[in-house]
Amino acid sequence: MNTNYKRLKSESLKELFVKEIEAKIISGQLKPGDRLPPEREMASLMGISRSVVNSGILELESKGFVEIVPRKGTLIVDYKKEGTPLILSSIMNYNEGKMSLKLFESLMDTRLLIELECAGLAATNRTDEDLEALEKLILDVKENMNAVESFVEFNYKFHHQVTIASGNIVYGMIFKSFEPVCKNLIRLYFQESDYFAQSLAAHEKLYEAIKNKDKKSAREFMKEILLEGREELTKLLS
Repeated sequence: MNTNYKRLKSESLKELFVKEIEAKIISGQLKPGDRLPPEREMASLMGISRSVVNSGILELESKGFVEIVPRKGTLIVDYKKEGTPLILSSIMNYNEGKMSLKLFESLMDTRLLIELECAGLAATNRTDEDLEALEKLILDVKENMNAVESFVEFNYKFHHQVTIASGNIVYGMIFKSFEPVCKNLIRLYFQESDYFAQSLAAHEKLYEAIKNKDKKSAREFMKEILLEGREELTKLLS
C-alpha cells in the first residue's frame, strides 16, 4: 500500500505566542480594555521577531480575543460577548494556570446540564461492557490511592465513560472536547486538599446507581459530585 506521510514539526513560534496571549486572557491576567505593548516591544520582551507578533495578533483578532484600533494599538476585547466559535476551541484546550471565575461558572453550568442527563441515560442504557469499564477504573485507582495524577485520570475517565454509557454519541464527543480544561481543574482540586477517599466513595455510589438502573439516584449522585467540586474550586479561583 502506498501511503504518503507528511514531515512532522514542532509548534511554530506564532502558535506558541498565540497560546501564551490566549492563556493570559482566559485566566483573567489580561482584561477587556487592556492594551498589549507595541509589537516591537512585545517582540523584544518575548524574544521573537516582530513578524511573529504581527501574525499572531492577526490570528487573535480573527478569533475575537483582541481588536486592532488605529492610533490606540491592540486592545483586549470581551471574548464572552465578541468571541467567535474559534474561541471555544481555545477555551477547551486551555490547561495552564487559573481561569476567570465567570468562565469557570459557565463551564460548570454546561457540565451539570450534560452530565446529569448522561447519568440518567447511563442508568437506562448501560451495557455490561460499560459497567466493566467503570468498575475497572475504580479498581485501578484503588491501587494507587493518594496520588494526584491517578485521581485526575480516574475522575476524568469515569465521567467520560458515563457519557459513553448514556448511549448518546454527541454527549460523549462534547465531553471529550473538555478534556484539557477538565483535567486542569480536577488537578487543582486534588492538589489543594485530601479528597481522594471522599471522591472515590462518591463515584462508587454513582457506579452502583448506574449498575442498578436507578436513574433518579444516578442523577442525584452526579449532581452531588459536581456541586461539591464546584464549591471547592470556586473558593480556589476567587
